[in-house]
Amino acid sequence: MRIGDETVSDVSWVRKLVWLPVLGVGLTACALGAGDSIGQPSDEAAYLESVSDVQAGVEDGFDRVGEALASSYNTREVLFSAIRDVGYQEAATSALTLAEAIVPPEEFSDEHERWLAHRRLAVDKATEIAESIEVQDLQAMFAVFTALDQDWASIVASGHREFCLAVSQSPTFCPAPDDLPGGAYGAEVYEELRLNSLANLGLFSFFEDMSPQERSIRLEQVQPHIEANLIAGAEAMRDIDPPDEYETEHQVLIRYFDEQYANAVGITKANAEGDDAAVSQLFTASGAAFESALTQMSTEFRIIAAPWIGPESNN
Repeated sequence: MRIGDETVSDVSWVRKLVWLPVLGVGLTACALGAGDSIGQPSDEAAYLESVSDVQAGVEDGFDRVGEALASSYNTREVLFSAIRDVGYQEAATSALTLAEAIVPPEEFSDEHERWLAHRRLAVDKATEIAESIEVQDLQAMFAVFTALDQDWASIVASGHREFCLAVSQSPTFCPAPDDLPGGAYGAEVYEELRLNSLANLGLFSFFEDMSPQERSIRLEQVQPHIEANLIAGAEAMRDIDPPDEYETEHQVLIRYFDEQYANAVGITKANAEGDDAAVSQLFTASGAAFESALTQMSTEFRIIAAPWIGPESNN
């Protein structure tokens, strides 16, 4: 199961653009309680530490959901019970209160306002989450968490790397570090892959206890966005002119996006025809496409492609 920015129980990283049999829960979308260190910082370092404290509380809360799923068979009853036990509504309100108590330096004022708006959205959506849990409606819950994932992605898609690092559990969501290999080329590829990965946030996640009908409905909702993002990723890579030393690996990325788009079109077609076996086979092919592309990349290029790879890139 993927919990927002983290991967639980050895599930593959969602930014691989693989249709995963997991549940994508927007970790940073859920405002859980933080410690008592939140104050009104007067400088950048104190501000970022306070923001990070709130995020640590978020992470701790949904770690408990992951632990519950890891300790038993992943049925919807276990999932809904675990999320209910987190106390989402009360925790969302608590963390929003903590976030609103933080006074940002002027440099981070815009990002801070977007962050607060996101947390208010999480509070607004808490009732829908509670209702979906009460009736064990996976579709309704997925719709809420996907919306929150997408909204959270918009926060970190632009702005300062420092703020992004404070709110993200993975640096691969954030603008490139200064020591990225490849110079201007490396920075351009990294940024395009980062934005593409954020555009996909929450779309590729499924829960293994979904019925074929539930999965079919979910696919109808997300496939148009997935296909559009795969086309955009391929076009972005084609628009970049790589230096000779990266030409081969750059072509690997282009072929990957093309292959995944073909898989996506196949999934959409199979889903429309009610061919659940073909959908499952294409899910598997999607994972194989990622692994094949990754094996063709050097350690240096993997750093450039870190947002596509995910946290295991160690960037």
